[in-house]
Amino acid sequence: MKSILTLSLFALFSFFAAVTVIAEEFTPPDKSNPNIKISLGKSAPNAPHVVYHSIAGHVHKEVGGHFEGVTITFSGGIDPVTTDSMGFYSVEVPNGWTGVATPSYCGFHTFSPEEMFYINVKKDYSDQDYTGAPGQMFTISGQFTDYYTGGPISNTEIELGNNISVSTNDQGEYSIEALPCTSITLEPHLEGYNFDPGYLVYSFTNTNYIDQDFEGTPNWYGIPPGWEHNNTGKVHVISILTSSNPNLCGIPLGQGDYIGVFYTDDEGGLRCGGFGIWNGISNTAIIAQGDDDMTPEKDGFDYGEEFTWKVYRWNGDQKECTATPEFQCGGLLTCNNKWYITALSIIEELNIYDGQYIEIPEGWSGFSSFIVPQSPLVTHTMSPIIDDLIVMLSLTKIYYPGLGINTIGLWDTHYGFKIKVGSDVVLPIVGCPEEDTQINLQTTWNIVPVLSSCNVQIAEFLEPVIDNIIVVKEIAGNKIFWPELNIATLQTLLPGKAYMAAVSQNSLVSYPGCSGNLKSGNYNTKGMENLTHWNDPALTALNHNIAMRADALQKIETGDFIGAFTREGYCAGLTQITDINKNQVITIFGDDNTTPEKDGFMQDEYISFKLYRPAEDKEYNLSVEYDQYISAINGIFTDNGLSAINEILFDPTNISGITEGKINIFPNPGTGIFEINVPDISNLYHVNIYGMTGNTVFDADVEGNTKINLNDLPKGIYIIKIETGGFIRYEKLILE
Repeated sequence: MKSILTLSLFALFSFFAAVTVIAEEFTPPDKSNPNIKISLGKSAPNAPHVVYHSIAGHVHKEVGGHFEGVTITFSGGIDPVTTDSMGFYSVEVPNGWTGVATPSYCGFHTFSPEEMFYINVKKDYSDQDYTGAPGQMFTISGQFTDYYTGGPISNTEIELGNNISVSTNDQGEYSIEALPCTSITLEPHLEGYNFDPGYLVYSFTNTNYIDQDFEGTPNWYGIPPGWEHNNTGKVHVISILTSSNPNLCGIPLGQGDYIGVFYTDDEGGLRCGGFGIWNGISNTAIIAQGDDDMTPEKDGFDYGEEFTWKVYRWNGDQKECTATPEFQCGGLLTCNNKWYITALSIIEELNIYDGQYIEIPEGWSGFSSFIVPQSPLVTHTMSPIIDDLIVMLSLTKIYYPGLGINTIGLWDTHYGFKIKVGSDVVLPIVGCPEEDTQINLQTTWNIVPVLSSCNVQIAEFLEPVIDNIIVVKEIAGNKIFWPELNIATLQTLLPGKAYMAAVSQNSLVSYPGCSGNLKSGNYNTKGMENLTHWNDPALTALNHNIAMRADALQKIETGDFIGAFTREGYCAGLTQITDINKNQVITIFGDDNTTPEKDGFMQDEYISFKLYRPAEDKEYNLSVEYDQYISAINGIFTDNGLSAINEILFDPTNISGITEGKINIFPNPGTGIFEINVPDISNLYHVNIYGMTGNTVFDADVEGNTKINLNDLPKGIYIIKIETGGFIRYEKLILE
C-alpha cells in the first residue's frame, strides 16, 4: 500500500513539472505592449490567454470606385486606421471588446452607415463596408474676357484640363463644381486664344471661389513673314508631341506660335518647307515638302537634306528663333533629322534658343553679346564670319586666326572685345540670354559689354557709380561720355556693341530689364559730314580724346572743323564745332598695326591742329595750350589718352582760301598716272608726295592742270601736299 501511494505521488509531481516547463516556453504576444512577455510559470499560474479578432472591410464612393484616405476611428482605446488605395481597412480588437467604429473624410463627407456598433466581440468581422459621398460641393466661378475688346468671350465651350470643360454664358461667365478637400488645376485652352493667368491651382478645396477670371489674347496672327511654302505632294510627316515641352530657354511656347523646317534654296538661302502651329493641347504636325521635279527652281527638300528648325514666337517679342529637336527612334521612324519621301518622324523634345544678330562694320569696332552661346568655344562662336575676321582682342587676350593665335579660348559674356573684320558682316550668336547682368568695372580701363537686348541710357545705367566714372567711349568711334567735362556725345549703349570705360575705383553695375525709359531710342550724337579738303580719318582701335573747353572756342565759329594731323600731314582726327558755348571734343586715332600703311599717330607722336572754315573755304594753323590738371602729358599721342585744351590760338600766318572751285585728283585710287585739276590754270602750284614713313617721293612745281607718273613707286598709301599762294591741301593718294 505504501509503495502504491509513493508511486502515485511521484507520477503527479512529474505531471505538474512537465506542465510548468511547457508553460514557460509559451509566450503569447501582448497586443497592447509587445515588449511585455507573459509568463505562465510558477509566479503566475492562472494568467489568462489574450485573444484578438479582426474587423475589416472596404469604403466605396457613392459614384463608384474605391475611397482612399478615409479614417475609421474606434472607441475603447483602439487606434484609428486609414483606407488604402483599394479602399480597404483592417483592425484587430481584443476578445470581448465593445465599441463604436466611425468613418470620416476631411469633415465634408457623409457615410452610410454613419457608424457601426460592436458588443462583446468574440469572432472576426469581415465585409464591414461603408459608402461615402460629399456632404457638400464647392463652386469655382469667374468670367472670360477678350484682352483687346474688353468684352466677354460668350457662349463658348472652353477646355480647362483634367477632362473639365465649361460653356460660358452671354456675359462670358462660367461656374464649375469641385469636390471638397481635393486638388484641382484649371488651365484654359481655346483655339485662337492665350489666357492670362495661364492656370489657377486649388490645393485643398474647402470654400467657394469667386472672381476666378481669365483674360484671353487672340493668338491667330497668320503665317510669319517669309514662312510661305509650296505644297509639292512629296511629304515627310513630322509629329511634335505635346509632351515635348518646347520652350525658349525655359519659357514655354504659347498657343499660336509657329514651328517650321527650312531647306536651302538655289541661292543658298533658307526657305520654309513646312510648318505647324503649336496649341499645347494636341500633337503638332508638320508636313515637310520635298522638291518638285517638275519646276525649274528648288521649292522643297532634296532627298536626305537636313532640316533646319526655326520657331516664330507671335506671343511676346514676335521674333524668329532657332531650335534643336530630339527624335524618337525605333520601328519605321526616321530619326536622323533628314528629309525622306513618305517618312515619319516623332519629336520627343524641342529646345528653342534665342539669337542675337550682331552687325559688325568693316574695319575696327567694339562688340559683345547678351547671349550665352551654345558652344563656349570662341572658335565656334566666331566661325560664321571666320573668312572676314582679322583679329579680336580683349584687354589681355587675342584671337588672330590668320596667325593661328588664340589665347581667348572660351567665350565669356561678361567681357567685351575690340574686333577688326575685312568687310561688313552679321554675326549670329545662338543660345540663351545671360541671366547675370552684373559687371565688375576694374580701376582704370575696361572693355564693357552690353548685357541687354535693348538700348540702355548710359546716365541712368551708371547713376549708382557715377562718381567713379572717368569716361566711357566708343571703340573706333568719336562718341564719348565724359562727366567731369559735361561732354555726352555718347548717351546710349547699343546691344551688340562694346565700349571702353575708365573708372577711378572698382565698381559693380547691373543692367536693368528692358522696361520704361530703357527701351527708348538711340540718343547718341549723329555722325558728321566731312566738308573739308582733308581726308577722312581711319577709325582704328587706338585713340586719344582731347576736350576743348568752351572758353577756348571764343574765336571759333559754329560749323568750323578742327583736325589733328600727323607729321606726314595725314588727318587722323576730325570734329565739327556744334556749339561754342559748350565743351567740345576731338577724337584722334593711332596707327593700325594690322595694315602696312601708316593711318594714324604713332605712340608719343606730336599732334598738330588745323582749322577749316567752310563759310570762307579757308584753313588755319592752330596752336593750343593744354590743361595740366587733366593730364601732365600733353601734345603727343597716347592710346587711351585724355587731354583738355584751355586756349586755341590762330597761327599768325593765315592760310588763304580758294574761292573758285576745288582741286581734284583722279583717278584715286589709281595705278600710277594721276591727274591734278586746279581751279586756276594760270597759278603755279608746288606738289610734294610723301610715303607713310614721311619720306619725300615726289617734289615739283607745276602750272595749271597736270599729270604725274608714279609707276615706279610701290603700291600703297601716300600723302600728297599741294601749295599755292599760301593755300595748302593734304590728301591721301592710293596707288594700286
